[in-house]
Amino acid sequence: MAFVAESDRIFVLEQGRVAESGTHGQLMASQGLYRRMWDKQHGFALSKSGHAQVEGSRLGRLPFFREIEPIALQEISRLFVTERFEAGVPVVEQGEEGDKFYIIVRGKVDVVVGAEERKKVAVLEDGDHFGEIALMHNVPRTASIVTQSPCICLALEREDFLPLLTRFPSICESLEHSLRIRNQRSAAL
Repeated sequence: MAFVAESDRIFVLEQGRVAESGTHGQLMASQGLYRRMWDKQHGFALSKSGHAQVEGSRLGRLPFFREIEPIALQEISRLFVTERFEAGVPVVEQGEEGDKFYIIVRGKVDVVVGAEERKKVAVLEDGDHFGEIALMHNVPRTASIVTQSPCICLALEREDFLPLLTRFPSICESLEHSLRIRNQRSAAL
């Protein structure tokens, strides 16, 4: 998407129709679909060897890290490790212990629920994340995540993350607040 920023005119398609058009600057200023896609896909560095990194400022755009001070976000960003998955393999299985949080750097995954009859409930792609509850609580996964394409993910293990909570209490408060809001929304559905 970096090369697209240099184009004279950009057309953004949604469901086969032109949703927006303009220069990179115009589309970024409009805060529409293009801006959301741009923000989702930026803030990652991917080396030629396939090693990924996430910037602290990119973590700060996630709802549960939004209120965390920049120095803490930088420390968190250094704890992520790169994990690669081939197409058609599970990243996590419903019911297993959740001990990692993931950000998809490149690729696409299906979110699947059910043991006997598996049902796809969502698709996640570049810039999306899953498993944030695993950073705070040892609870079973509520869904399986299966790769649609080869994926490069960044993973943060709970045991690496927990020591930061004593140094930066705002992390715990922010995560717990975000989880409460998410649970309230789920209960309302």
